[in-house]
Amino acid sequence: MKPLDEELRSALRRLEPPPDFAKRVLARIEAGRHPKAGWGRARLTSWMASFRLPRVARLRWIAAGALACLLAVIGSVEYWRYRRARTEGEMARQQVILALHIASDKLNGALSEVKRVDRRQPPVRARANQ
Repeated sequence: MKPLDEELRSALRRLEPPPDFAKRVLARIEAGRHPKAGWGRARLTSWMASFRLPRVARLRWIAAGALACLLAVIGSVEYWRYRRARTEGEMARQQVILALHIASDKLNGALSEVKRVDRRQPPVRARANQ
């Protein structure tokens, strides 16, 4: 067999429990039924104590949270500015396109008027020879 298999076999072999094992288990179960051993204030406080951090670590977490909030606010403001600038740019684009259409219509009208007037009069060379 491989050495790993032998180590697993020896680690997982069946062992007999100590003679007072059952008594200790029953004693622990009985201690858990005691009214003060439930989820009272003392037990809740001891449970929460496992999450307590040293003062420096708490300050670091508070600073990290404040920084994350600050970055979220700054990001939101910058995105709002970006959207506003984009909307204003779209409106300006539409106004320029409308102005170009109006200018094109006016120029086409002027061109058609020039062509109409030009058709009525004889060419400039013909008038000069007369």
